Formats: sequence, structure tokens, C-alpha cells
Amino acid sequence: MIDVIIPAYKAQNTILRTLSSIVTQTILQELEVIIVNDCCPNGDYLDFVNMFSPYMKIREIKLDKNSGPGLARQKGIDETHNSYFTCIDADDTFASSIALETLKSAIEEPCILPNGQQIKNAFKCVSSTFMQLGEDLKHIVSHQGGDMVWMFGKLYRRDFIEKYNIHFNSTRANEDTGFNTWVRLICDSPEEQIRAINECTYFWHNKIDSITRINNGQYQYDQCLCGWTDNMIYAIQNARKARPFNGNITQWIVHVMIELYYYYVECYKNKPVFAAQAWEYVKKFYFHCYKGIKDMISDEAFSEMFSFDSMNKWQQSGLVGVIPHIGIREFMEKLNNEPYDPEDIYKVWEKIPENLKQNNITCGVCPDGYAERG
Repeated sequence: MIDVIIPAYKAQNTILRTLSSIVTQTILQELEVIIVNDCCPNGDYLDFVNMFSPYMKIREIKLDKNSGPGLARQKGIDETHNSYFTCIDADDTFASSIALETLKSAIEEPCILPNGQQIKNAFKCVSSTFMQLGEDLKHIVSHQGGDMVWMFGKLYRRDFIEKYNIHFNSTRANEDTGFNTWVRLICDSPEEQIRAINECTYFWHNKIDSITRINNGQYQYDQCLCGWTDNMIYAIQNARKARPFNGNITQWIVHVMIELYYYYVECYKNKPVFAAQAWEYVKKFYFHCYKGIKDMISDEAFSEMFSFDSMNKWQQSGLVGVIPHIGIREFMEKLNNEPYDPEDIYKVWEKIPENLKQNNITCGVCPDGYAERG
């Protein structure tokens, strides 16, 4: 059986197409659908539950306060019990009637090692491809391969998630990346693996007024960067509790440090109003994750990883034509020498123009104001 978890907030105008894509699934009798009402001000989803309950198992639960998609998904995970679960947003659809059958078949197949040995139940998560559709529902904006970033097109084995107590945190930006990075860093053995498949199982419906696009793309250089950093720290710290001597996690820390260099350079060039905030988050990651492993990484190893990670960076749209104002060595030296004080982020936040802070509050990324204490 598969639990299909739908976090829903102001989704009364879109959730019908989501549920319609579920009710056509070939393994409908194996599905249980749960709508997690994230304290929606527009009311409940009972009409939709009543509409579809003759055809499939479906119910709604409601959060006491608006908590964001991560905690809404977590509530759905906590309130369900079947062997597998998947998540779908309340404005998206499964790509075909065999989408969930495809994912279930993929996760249940035994893993075949190069020596021919078969390991049953080795796949703990299956990640398929997904397509982003335009407003006309026909134009394909982009095609994404199997990844461990979004929740889109993935199926999880519940006993694995519960074994390591993998869960969402309360952030509202890149919370899915934090969850999936934790999963990926733990899946490091023949008995515990992630399987990527090429089949498209999910349609991500493009919204021109999504929080990632409104306010002239403020999210990219503001909350996206902050949320990504927080979730990398979150995933790495939790994964290291289970895998304290895992070299792959150490390599991932270096990779994230390099990624943050490019994030910072891009922000400094394209959205300098957030550069000071970005720097505080770079320092936060350095202090919480990189500082502890820096003596384990030789200059040669770091240079090799930096060269490898840099190969495609300058082809990304945000970096085309950008001349870094700081080199990687100066960047790392500055991090090593500059003290970190978590209180500094609040000082930076106070200097950000009021209209930009209000944008985050209005769109719901940070409803209580960013840089919340506690």
C-alpha cells in the first residue's frame, strides 16, 4: 500500500486536477490519500473528499496553525502507516495512469550487484524524472532527471525513513532538499540504496505567481540561499550522527562549501542588497560543518574538487559574464579568519529594506519575519 500525501494551502482551485490524476491510477486500490490542510484561510477540502471517497480511500486532516509545506508533509507522514509513501503538491499531477505503479515496481525490484548477487528490499527511495508544464498545460518548460532535490516523482520506503528518524524541519525554503539530502547521505551501502529511473511520473505545473517568481525573483538570492544553507547543515549534521566516519559526507561538505562560494559570488553581482546576508549564511555553514573537517582536506584535494565542480558553473545563466569579486582561496582564508557570531544575522536583517522583508512575510516564506529567533 502507498500513502499519497498532499500538503494543501489555498489550493481549492487546483486540487481537483491533482486528485483526478490520482483516481486514474492503475493501482488505485493500493492507495490511501491524505490531504493535509495547512490551516488554509479559505476553508477545508471536505467537498473534494466527498467527491472522491466513492472511488478511493481519502481523508483530510488540518494543522492547528500554518506551518509550511515541510511540516504539512511531515504531519501526513506521521498520520499514515503504509509501507510506502509519496508526496504530490496540490497544484500538480501525476504524469500518467501508471505513474505510481511504475514507482512501486521500481522500488520492489531486487538490486543486482555487479557480481550478480541479488539484494531484496535494497531500494529505499525511487527517484523518477518529472516535467515542468507551462500555463497551457502542453508546453514543456523543462525536463528534470532523477534527483534528490524536490519531492516530485519519488517513492519512499517507510521502514527506512522511520529507522533513521528522517523528517522535515520547520524551514519553508528548500525543506525538501534537506529531507532528500539526509536520505541520500544515509543511502550508502548495497543494502540501502536510492534508485533513479528515467521514466517521467510527475508533472510540475508552472505558476507565474509562485513564491519563487514573484517580487522580481527575490527568492533566489534571499530565502532560497538561506533555506538551502540551513537545510544542508540540517541534513549533514543528522546524517553524521548515523554515519560519523563516512567519507562521502565529508566530500559532500566540501561540495556544499564550493557551491556556497558560487552562490555568494552570484548574489554579490546580481542582488547585492542580499550580499551581507548571504555572507552570514556562508559563515554559518563554515562554522557548523566545514570547520570540523577542514584539516582532513588537503589543498590538492580541495583544488581538484573545486576544478571539477566549476566545470559547468559558468554556463549557468546566473553566472554568465560574472567576474568574481573574490577568489576561492581568498574566500576560504577569510572564512577561516573571520569570527562567527549567530547574532550578526539579526543585525544584517535590520538593514535590509523594509519592503523586501515584507515581501517574505506577505508571500508566506517567513510569515513571522525572517531571521526568527528560536
